[in-house]
Amino acid sequence: MKRIFTSILLSLSFIISGTAQDADALLSKLSENATTFGSIDATYTSKMVDVKSNFEETLNGYIQIEDNKFKLDLGEFVIISDGGSVWTYEKETNDCYIEDLEMLAEQGIYPTKIFTIWEDDFKNEWMGIRTLEGRELVQVNLYPSGADASEKAYHTIQLFIDESALEVVQLVIKGRSGVDTDYHINSFKTGMNIPASNFFFTESDFPGVTMIDNRI
Repeated sequence: MKRIFTSILLSLSFIISGTAQDADALLSKLSENATTFGSIDATYTSKMVDVKSNFEETLNGYIQIEDNKFKLDLGEFVIISDGGSVWTYEKETNDCYIEDLEMLAEQGIYPTKIFTIWEDDFKNEWMGIRTLEGRELVQVNLYPSGADASEKAYHTIQLFIDESALEVVQLVIKGRSGVDTDYHINSFKTGMNIPASNFFFTESDFPGVTMIDNRI
């Protein structure tokens, strides 16, 4: 499960331009825009590549976010959090694991931070303009800079931003162990009315489910 929280397309040419100050200004605009979201309803495709073992995995995800709560559907797994606990339901085994959100968050990135990840302890670098599927996007790299920077499972996060729409179109997490994960945002809606029940795992909705509580 760490892959989902530590790792969440193609090698194209880009033009090196701009300054660190440009990146600060753009990320500030993104943060300001994010305060208007209210809630998020999005779909994405993630591609994980493990260079050392020559392994690739592609997943289609659907996520809903409201404040610090989220519901993430990955097909084989459904991950739900009410902001305090996390329920990870595995469809194949009909098992549900319960964890403390805070403990999982310490392992890396968790879903509610994906669209505002730059607000944490990061240095940034403006990398220039890159063309993806006919769209000109700004690439900004983030590098962990806090006291625990060397302990993070990743060393770089690449953001690809539509500057005019103020949208993050693509996010690439470069892992220290050689595992990279690429998230491509397919659809992105905000201000949706999401039922509170979406952010809680109701055991009675899953007949025969085995609940495994790993909370301390």
